[in-house]
Amino acid sequence: MKPGQSENQAVPWHDLMHKACRELGWSPHTFWHSTLVELEMAFTLPGTRSARTITRGVLEDLLAQFPDKEDQQTP
Repeated sequence: MKPGQSENQAVPWHDLMHKACRELGWSPHTFWHSTLVELEMAFTLPGTRSARTITRGVLEDLLAQFPDKEDQQTP
C-alpha cells in the first residue's frame, strides 16, 4: 500500500489521475469532470470486454423480469 492510502479506498484517484494526465494528456480539469465510465473506457483497450458488459440473454432475462410499464393516460 502506498503512503497516505487507506485499506478501504475504493478508487485509486492518485493513480488514475497520474495515468490520465501523463499517458493520455488530459488536463486535471478534464480528469475531474469525467465519469468513472469514461475513465474505464479511456483505460481499457479497444475490444476488451468490460466487467459490466452483459450478454443478450442476460438483457432479455432482465427485460422479462422488469418489463416496461405502458403509460396509462387519464382522459
